Amino acid sequence: MSLFGEKCHRCGSRTRKKDGDTPVCPPCAETMRLMSEADVEERRTCPIDGTTMDKEVRYMVVMDRCPECRGVWLDGGELQLIGEHAEEAALRALAGAFSFPPA
Repeated sequence: MSLFGEKCHRCGSRTRKKDGDTPVCPPCAETMRLMSEADVEERRTCPIDGTTMDKEVRYMVVMDRCPECRGVWLDGGELQLIGEHAEEAALRALAGAFSFPPA
């Protein structure tokens, strides 16, 4: 293990956490947990074209996406969670812009 941790096997970011012997960062571990929970849920059909929708994780939210029309369907409260995660990411990016002197 290096001084700054190993690289996450999913995204490549540095981490000190492991899942068994595999290095994994906390966001990727949470994404994997959400996907394993979503795998046991019943697949929904698209209200537009009747196609069975796929499950995707974005901003730590499990979404239903139609592979045909590419429509995205959210459960109650999920749009608010996506907005909170996007706002947090924007604030981090803004803070990062002021943490180093311009090159």
